[in-house]
Amino acid sequence: MLQNDILEKLVCFTDEEIDLLNGKKSIDKSIFLNDNSNIIDYHKILINNQQLSVRKHVRFCEYPKHKHNYIELMYVYGGKMTHIIDGNEITIHEGELLLLNQNIEHSIQYTDENDIIFNFIIKPEFLDFLSIMVEQENEVLNFFFDALYSYDNDSEYLLFKTQDNILIKNYIESIITQLYQPSLNESLELKLLVGLLLTELMNHPETIEVYTENSYEKMIISTILKYVLSHYQNGSLNDLSNQMNIPNYKISKMIKKATGKTFNQLMQDVRFEKVIHFLDNTDLSIERIIEEVGYENESYFYRVFKKNYGMTPNEYRIAKKDSQ
Repeated sequence: MLQNDILEKLVCFTDEEIDLLNGKKSIDKSIFLNDNSNIIDYHKILINNQQLSVRKHVRFCEYPKHKHNYIELMYVYGGKMTHIIDGNEITIHEGELLLLNQNIEHSIQYTDENDIIFNFIIKPEFLDFLSIMVEQENEVLNFFFDALYSYDNDSEYLLFKTQDNILIKNYIESIITQLYQPSLNESLELKLLVGLLLTELMNHPETIEVYTENSYEKMIISTILKYVLSHYQNGSLNDLSNQMNIPNYKISKMIKKATGKTFNQLMQDVRFEKVIHFLDNTDLSIERIIEEVGYENESYFYRVFKKNYGMTPNEYRIAKKDSQ
């Protein structure tokens, strides 16, 4: 159960809702939209390098068609809400969740006072830790792998009919509490809680309604992305080709089409995500980190790091500590 002070903050009327009740026709889109577009931008929502945040859905108005450059998980705490996606009405009720991929276009119908919805804004990189679960095969992980590394996500969403699952509600409320009352180990606790939430969702596939393109090519891309996440230290295009029994050139074309990158660029991206994780969360030496992520040429590693981040790994680590 949410503490009263937190619940009060989330369910009381916001300034935007008061304006709407007083006759204002719509909310100020400049607060969260990219200039001259219908894309809701996490840069305008998340602060202080946040990767995960929760906001109460603004009631008493309709949201016209829009997209967002982050993953959105919507939880109905009370009442209901209706989305229009690809011309279809998708209504989620109390206790249910809707998971929307990046770039999906949708509109939201009018919600009233009794419709209490929490929006979780998730930057894709927050979910890097899911690579430890890469051996499992399920719709939830496939969804997130595509969100992390694929551009082709235009019509992907999952609906979770979890209204009878008390654990889901407890995890949601624990995440909200952690965001509003952060602890010393906030980042680690959030990842553990989100991991527990996703695990519980995966434990009940019977509650999941999948709206995604299950084409052969999509499944192949999912397999490729899982390989990269689990073999980033020493994987190779030849090894992947042999495992999948698909020629190198075909795999390369599919990766380029889905991600806009080459196999080597994708491997390097994952390696540097691990490097940043080690720099941010451990005291490992730079030499040990280089070894851990699979780089054999130190000078090449330093050169690429400096190109990507504008500073050396040591300078990055110092700057990170100074900002905390």
